[in-house]
Amino acid sequence: MGKLIKYEFRKQLMSKIVVGFIIAALEIVFVLGLFLEEDSWIGVSSGFLMLTGMISLLFFSFESIITYSNDLKTKQSYMLFLTPRNMFQIVGAKILTMVIQIFLAGCVLAAIAIGDVFLVCAKYGSVQELLENLKLFFNALTGVEIRLIEIVYVILMILITWLVFVTMAMFAITLSTTIFANKKYKGVISVIIYFALDWIVSKIAGLVVPTGFLEGDYLVVNTEAWAYIAVYAVVLVLDFVGTSLLLEKKVSV
Repeated sequence: MGKLIKYEFRKQLMSKIVVGFIIAALEIVFVLGLFLEEDSWIGVSSGFLMLTGMISLLFFSFESIITYSNDLKTKQSYMLFLTPRNMFQIVGAKILTMVIQIFLAGCVLAAIAIGDVFLVCAKYGSVQELLENLKLFFNALTGVEIRLIEIVYVILMILITWLVFVTMAMFAITLSTTIFANKKYKGVISVIIYFALDWIVSKIAGLVVPTGFLEGDYLVVNTEAWAYIAVYAVVLVLDFVGTSLLLEKKVSV
């Protein structure tokens, strides 16, 4: 498994290097603007840092899907599926690689953001004052205080829906490539399959959690909310198993 993950990292390394250079350049402009007191530099660089961070996280997710699709199309990459490896290991390595990449990228971006905040505070004011102002701003904006359980739930919900998006796309690509191998426009077929699956899952989730878990404009973390996550967790497992079994049956030697 370790060798498979290392192989996946190598295939997607170039995009990380490019993004790293862009973020480093923007961070240098931000720091220079801070110490030279160039407000325009600070504003532009911080804005582009946020934009680059969000786009890069989305791109890394789509890159994993595109890489998987290319693995099934190009002869050199296709050989990966002909190695004496269990398909569950191969698919699992691809998913783990994606998770690790997003996690590391998120940690780096969070560290940069926190570091920049402390630099600004060291230059213009105290960290405590900044945190107090942020808390007052949020309370004034929403009228409620965030609870720890809500933070945990939102993080889990984002993670599980993101993983389902990627694994469902992989499953749709696998279906179109294996079952519809001799059909034209396999790419279009995979997109149609994805949206059909997404519609089915959303309907099932609506049946399992009929009353929802929103009260007014606020999130209510109750049994129904956790049931919603459970539905998507089951879909995630089914996507993984379905993709692996299709590859095992149609591709493996």
